[in-house]
Amino acid sequence: MIDHEKVQAALSARIDGEPSPLSDDIVDSHLAVCEQCQKFHDDALALSRRLRFIETSDHGMSPPADLSEVIIAGVEPAWRRAATARSVGLAVARVLLVVVGVLWVVWGVQLLGAAGGLNPVVDGVSAPDADPRTASLLVDAAAVRLSFALGLFTVAWKPRLVSPLLVVLGAMWTFLFGFLMRDFVLDTVGAGQIPALLLLLVTLLALAWAWLNHHGYVSVRALLRELGSGPV
Repeated sequence: MIDHEKVQAALSARIDGEPSPLSDDIVDSHLAVCEQCQKFHDDALALSRRLRFIETSDHGMSPPADLSEVIIAGVEPAWRRAATARSVGLAVARVLLVVVGVLWVVWGVQLLGAAGGLNPVVDGVSAPDADPRTASLLVDAAAVRLSFALGLFTVAWKPRLVSPLLVVLGAMWTFLFGFLMRDFVLDTVGAGQIPALLLLLVTLLALAWAWLNHHGYVSVRALLRELGSGPV
């Protein structure tokens, strides 16, 4: 009696286009009466079709001439969609960064104008009602805002530089939010605190969107895996 394993090995060799250890007549005769080997043969053929193999003229199986083309053809549409989505998202983020940067410039110029009004100089001498200390603080605040604008314009031009500015502004927003909560409890919230915090929040969202579209969601998933990993 013919061993099932030998027949199945011969069937596998036939499907793969390799020399068979048994003659085709013996294999076919056994296959006609053995349900176990018939099932093996059907499963092997189904697996070969799923692997996108192509039958040759002698009923063997051979791989495609260029398997890399088959793989690329399968993944290229998804890759193109992902790349297009990231390009569009990054373009939107760049426009938003420029718009927010312009707002920071406008704010900085307004502060410079207010500082000049607080320290008028007549014939080289400060006016009696001048407030040079407040004017100096306004100039410093204007310099900070203009620096933010320059950083935003730079990131809009070179998105790979987004990480340092995102960290700095994120830390600044955290501290300012804490100070706002303190002033809210003490009922000493100033008129410009909330708009300033909102503008900073919009800036952070634009930077985060630029970072996400430049580095990709893969970086986010890798970061989450690292944060959730246990000690070695």
